Amino acid sequence: MARLFLLFFLLPFCCAAQTAETLMQSGNAKAGQKNYNAAIADFTKAIQLDAKNGRAYFYRANAYNDLKEYTMAVQDYDRSIELDPKNPFAYFYRGNANNAQQKYADAITDITKAIALAPNADMYHYRANAKASLGDHAGAVEDFTKAIALNPKDPSLYEYRGVAKSNLTDNDGAIEDYDKAVALDPKNSDLIYYRGNAKGNVGDFKGAIADYTAALALNPKNAEAVFYRGNAYGNLKNYNAAIADYKKVITLNPKMPNLYKYLANALSNNNDKKAALEYFAQAIKLDPNNYELYLFDGIVRHNIDDLEGAMTDFNKSIELKENSDAYQNRADLKVNQKNFDEGKEDADKAIELDAKNSYAYITRARAELELKDTVTALADLNLGIKMNPNNDYSYVVLGMIAYGRKDYATALKNYTHSLEIQPGNVETRLRRADVRLKVGDRPGALADYKKIADIGTDDDNFYSRMVKAMMKARFYSESLPILNDLITKNPKVATFYVGRGAAKQSMGNPNGAILDYNIAIKMDTASVEAYSNRGSAKFDLKDYPGALADIAKAIKIHEGDEEPYLIRAKVRMAMKNYQGAIDDYNSVLFINLDNNIIFAYRGLAQSYLPNTQRMNADFNYALKLEPKNEEVYYLRGLARINTKDVTGACADFKQAVVLGSKAAVEEAKKYCK
Repeated sequence: MARLFLLFFLLPFCCAAQTAETLMQSGNAKAGQKNYNAAIADFTKAIQLDAKNGRAYFYRANAYNDLKEYTMAVQDYDRSIELDPKNPFAYFYRGNANNAQQKYADAITDITKAIALAPNADMYHYRANAKASLGDHAGAVEDFTKAIALNPKDPSLYEYRGVAKSNLTDNDGAIEDYDKAVALDPKNSDLIYYRGNAKGNVGDFKGAIADYTAALALNPKNAEAVFYRGNAYGNLKNYNAAIADYKKVITLNPKMPNLYKYLANALSNNNDKKAALEYFAQAIKLDPNNYELYLFDGIVRHNIDDLEGAMTDFNKSIELKENSDAYQNRADLKVNQKNFDEGKEDADKAIELDAKNSYAYITRARAELELKDTVTALADLNLGIKMNPNNDYSYVVLGMIAYGRKDYATALKNYTHSLEIQPGNVETRLRRADVRLKVGDRPGALADYKKIADIGTDDDNFYSRMVKAMMKARFYSESLPILNDLITKNPKVATFYVGRGAAKQSMGNPNGAILDYNIAIKMDTASVEAYSNRGSAKFDLKDYPGALADIAKAIKIHEGDEEPYLIRAKVRMAMKNYQGAIDDYNSVLFINLDNNIIFAYRGLAQSYLPNTQRMNADFNYALKLEPKNEEVYYLRGLARINTKDVTGACADFKQAVVLGSKAAVEEAKKYCK
């Protein structure tokens, strides 16, 4: 009887367990059909029949998770873990529920426990997501790397690791990951698009354009890809292509942030004033009470120097609706017109309307600088940077302030920081090359010039400025291939022939240089540079009368250009007209007091008179301005030879050699035993 009683006693439990199991199977089937509420009802009945069944709580938690009822899901995962603490997926899924509620630290704790029990790629993936949400991008990269080790064929892992690397500004590493992801999933347009973004971040605009174009071939409706391709074209100064892309974005997503602002800038930079003005004029005609259209038309007019029209537009925009952007742009315009007090007032109003308008702080800082309130200006710039640390222009302005103070080390630091944010900005890179020359870093300057050539631009005028800078810095052979390429692309620009002539001349080929200068003069009879440089080439050939005749023509065309005076000073030095040379150096400094090396050249001319007192004053001032300029030491060495100070000359030649002067090596051999 006892045995029969025992069997009877156990029978209800056996049947109950089977019933709970059946209900769980039914619930899972309904969950598989996405009928989560019905599934929850089945799991609840199973729990009522067997309250210690951890799987029933686990399954119900999953259903709550699918319904995004995360609080209920977490409660069930808690109970499931109490009943079955060895189930790694209960920790994993509870971690995901916590992640969905932005409880990232709790999510990391849960997924870490799951990994300790039974690690897999998904667990590392989701823990990486939680770490990234907390800003721990390095930790995210580490977890994605572990996930990849477990599942190296999953393209999404490379994709997300690429995103994490981008957040660490490791854009080169991100590109490598996107390359791997694309190789695994070549038809995924998003992967190619993300790679384009990373290439843009490192200044590879041509590579970015290629990727955006490939992504759009797979997904033509990706408005962001069209927009960012337009930005890449803009960075290359190919404004026609940029405008076409921005207009395409308008058809895909007319509410894209900053779309019309970028379009306005591209239109106004495209050297087609008529088209630029017509575009927004037509838009205003169709919607005359749209304050933003007047703002954008004002930006166009400002950029093409129609300052009166720009002011009218900004005023109209503000009249229709007081808005921060219009006040900020009007403030910029007023500062550019040297109306600093009113410019500051407009910037104040822009900030009052939108305290997060970081550009307004920059504009106000510009006004404050002109009003001699440097302390407040720097405070505003720092506020703007704090508000928007990725605004590279803030650091450019800081660099310009430091440069104006001749604080070249600080200028270099700020330009470098700006380029860390936007490495493809060729204008900033050209500024940095200049300041690197100021501190005696010729290899660094040359690296910047080469990087500019690698990045590329469709702005020939920019190349012209860069070539002039390279000539001034005596990078002759390095500029020649750039100029040959420019002439091949655009054979009717006189400036390029002038630049190539200067490169040839500096490499010891004055006759070849004169041929290029002749072509330039034929194309542009008012080219100061062509006449000046041809005069310089004639000087190299010892044709002093011919040189002076060409230089006289250059000065007659534009007496405010310093270059002809520099060349004439050189001719006069050769003709032993030292006072005439000094007069020319004085003219150069009158035109450009920041041409620091001229003090050294004037000092050398003084040594021939001799006027030792003025000679020393000029060299001392030149070294105060640029203490690491090897040319100053070299020239002072020559001047000291002229004044019979061989000991001092040798000290200068040796210092020039240390700083990289090759010419000083020969002089040191001659005079310093």
